Amino acid sequence: MARKSKKHSIRCRILKSLINLIAVIFFIIVILFNLLVNRYIEKSAKYKLENIKFISQDNEDVSIKEKFPDKEMNTEDKKYIHIIKRVQEQSKQIGSFSDIEMMVIDSQYKTLFPKENDDMLEDIDKYNNISYELKEDEFDLDSNKIVKIQTENGYYYVCAMNIIDYGKKTNEYLIFFIDISMLMNLAVKIDILLCAIMCVAGVFAIATSIILSRKIAEPIQKLSLFAHRIGEGDFKQCDYDFSDKELNELLDTMNTAAKYLDEYDKEQKIFFQNVSHELRTPLMSIKGYAEGIKYGLMDKNSASDIILEEGNRLGELIEELLYVSKMDNITKDYVLVERDLREILSDCALKQKAIAVNRGLEFKFKFDENPVLLVCDEKSVYRAFSNIINNSIRYADKTITLTCRNEEKNKFISIENDGENINEKDLTNIFERFYKGNKGKHGIGLSIVKSVINKHDGVVYAENIENGVRFIVKF
Repeated sequence: MARKSKKHSIRCRILKSLINLIAVIFFIIVILFNLLVNRYIEKSAKYKLENIKFISQDNEDVSIKEKFPDKEMNTEDKKYIHIIKRVQEQSKQIGSFSDIEMMVIDSQYKTLFPKENDDMLEDIDKYNNISYELKEDEFDLDSNKIVKIQTENGYYYVCAMNIIDYGKKTNEYLIFFIDISMLMNLAVKIDILLCAIMCVAGVFAIATSIILSRKIAEPIQKLSLFAHRIGEGDFKQCDYDFSDKELNELLDTMNTAAKYLDEYDKEQKIFFQNVSHELRTPLMSIKGYAEGIKYGLMDKNSASDIILEEGNRLGELIEELLYVSKMDNITKDYVLVERDLREILSDCALKQKAIAVNRGLEFKFKFDENPVLLVCDEKSVYRAFSNIINNSIRYADKTITLTCRNEEKNKFISIENDGENINEKDLTNIFERFYKGNKGKHGIGLSIVKSVINKHDGVVYAENIENGVRFIVKF
């Protein structure tokens, strides 16, 4: 036996769906935001560094004595300041590069400028950390690469350029770098803000799921109770008015089902009452004649004939009751095939020809020359036609006429006899179950006809004609 999976309430499903949706959207937004921010920072930093490096490539060393007559300043420092100032002056001419900082290191990644003894600098550690990180990463100072590094002070984009001294390369390098720590911190703060927004959205999702699930679950619970009542045999219809179209459609369907089941239940009760009555009559007759034979009150031969006759009648009744039971089965499956109705009618007449001849009756046929085709369950339709013919044999005087033809989109079948007309009162009831008119047997045969024809989307009715009765079937 398969193990049943754990069931979850609608409220849980809605809550999980909303939370998952918010989480997925949040992570997509955060990932896209960080990708775009990092891409923007990288692109902007590289653009600035590439440009300032380009305009700095022609900055050769000049006469330090002419530019910096101050003897108190170290000559190397004067040179570095001179180079940095020239780069700054040229960068101002083509755009704003104020966020670019510069420093000088040697080929061993030692910071040459600014130095630790420079009182004007408060963050000398920043420069030392950058040179240290470049050394740790084994950054190629002669390459044209722009790299992103992380130090104790923050995040930086860095590139290097060799200082040319009168056309010759030196072991000194001018380092350009941009501090992106503030932008990175801003991105982190925005991520935190997005997390807070997600938490607020989660609270709203919980509240929404509770309200929404209640609106969905309450009608379903009502419909579930309604279905439970139907299962217990209470077919009273419900008059709920739901705000949702789909739930109202479901309620209408359930009310229709309850109506059909109520009618079916009532018919079944009447059916069993009539069955008990119909079965009791031949059984009591058989019992009475059997007791008469036992106690020597009746002639054995005549009593035996009556018992046999009642037994045959009882057998026919039971057969018809079994067929009615099958017809009432809601789940009954038909074997639908295309058949010529003329052949079915001919077979029915042929099977009952002996009975008709014994009663002095003659069959007449008025069949269409072309096939009268119908997709149907052959056995059921055969049974319906046989019942009508059998009924006509009981009431006919001399002739039974069978007609079968195509009528535009319909199939027309009529079975008429030249017997007495049916009482107008009986005419409207002869297809009802257990309704017996004059010379009727069980009151079941024609009800089977009606059930079969209706299940094939056809109609059947009887009418009095000038010299008899006509049964008409249309598909």
